Amino acid sequence: MQRWLLWCVSMLPFAVAAEPAWQVSVVPYAWGADVHGDAKVNGLPPVSVDKDFGETLRDLDMAGMAVIDVRRGRWGLLSDMTWVDTSESARVPQLGVDAGLETRIATGAAMAQYRFIDDPVLRMDVVAGARYWHLRGRVTALGRQERVSHDWLDPVLGVRMTWALSERQGINLWALGSASDTVGLDLLASYGVRISEHGWLRLGYRYLSLRQVTRYLDFDLVMSGPGLGLEWRY
Repeated sequence: MQRWLLWCVSMLPFAVAAEPAWQVSVVPYAWGADVHGDAKVNGLPPVSVDKDFGETLRDLDMAGMAVIDVRRGRWGLLSDMTWVDTSESARVPQLGVDAGLETRIATGAAMAQYRFIDDPVLRMDVVAGARYWHLRGRVTALGRQERVSHDWLDPVLGVRMTWALSERQGINLWALGSASDTVGLDLLASYGVRISEHGWLRLGYRYLSLRQVTRYLDFDLVMSGPGLGLEWRY
């Protein structure tokens, strides 16, 4: 009996080592997005926005963005959060007059992921979960001002891929779709280079679209452009 206990104790470190370790990745990033969209609020005529990144940056009030990836073995949790406040000039295309548009768009996604290809060079996950949207806006046009606030939850389904070019370089891709009034797309491609033991610098491009229609709101928006992030892994 004593020999059995001694053998169990001696094997314990190997059993602990066999358990997959937790892996965490945090990526705060800046997104240089062009913004194109239309908004119709409470009976006002449609207001259009067509801004490149320079104009968007000029009109930006506040922004914060981050991706968090927590994983153990083949299973993981992916979270994507954005917060963007803008105050910008717009147009009423039907009448050719100026308008004002203030928006707050906040999103928070929680998605489970399962790695069905786990190769040292190529890794691929299926991703499923939900994305919460918060939209708040104020439209000023034709001497009227209308406010709107709307929250909703979309299911999200997609794939994510990591391609290791070397120990210090890699490419990340994801393609996600959400079922709002029309299918919204979230496409991301990034190139990363290792700059320290735990740090990676990432340069990428992201495309995000959404459409939401209610009794008092018709909102159609596309944001796309390059991004720069600093990833911390531990």
